[in-house]
Amino acid sequence: MIPTNDGLTCAFVSTTPSRMRALRRDGTEQAFETLFTAAAPDQVTRLHMSTPAGRMHGWGGVRGFVRRSWGPGWALVGDAGYFKDPITAHGMTDAMRDAELLANAVVEAAAGICPETVTLAGYQRQRDRLSSTFFDTTDQIAAYDWDMARIRRLLRQVSSGMTDELELLEQLPVRHGSDPSAHLVPPDRALARE
Repeated sequence: MIPTNDGLTCAFVSTTPSRMRALRRDGTEQAFETLFTAAAPDQVTRLHMSTPAGRMHGWGGVRGFVRRSWGPGWALVGDAGYFKDPITAHGMTDAMRDAELLANAVVEAAAGICPETVTLAGYQRQRDRLSSTFFDTTDQIAAYDWDMARIRRLLRQVSSGMTDELELLEQLPVRHGSDPSAHLVPPDRALARE
């Protein structure tokens, strides 16, 4: 059960593709009910008391991929530039992390600290380095071919990757009105294309 916008909760279940195909023979709703009951028996009453906000969506899974994160006049953050299975529930964090890294790169370019191409290439390197742990580990978790010992190791890898993200983000400069370097970038200055 994942809290989401407007006070809603996303009820999510997941399993191997072969198990899902077998369960769906009795219908999507029945497959969901079976998996949900097995995963969260203490939440079944809560689920039955809820009102669906829309139709149920199934998803067969897609292997993760990485795109180039920038080019002349554009840049990508989060799932737009780097996609992985949602099983680790880290997508919004990826998007916010990338937005912070990209904003830092744009401010440095706009302030003339470094050329735009250099700062945006640096953004991509940071994003790719921080994402690599999540990318590989998420695909391994989503494969559902693990035992309890292996899933513990995989979840520790996810945790370690989150620590790496936090350490890098804490090192970024704080940029707001009280920051002595805030005057370097006028609020209405647009980046010049190189």
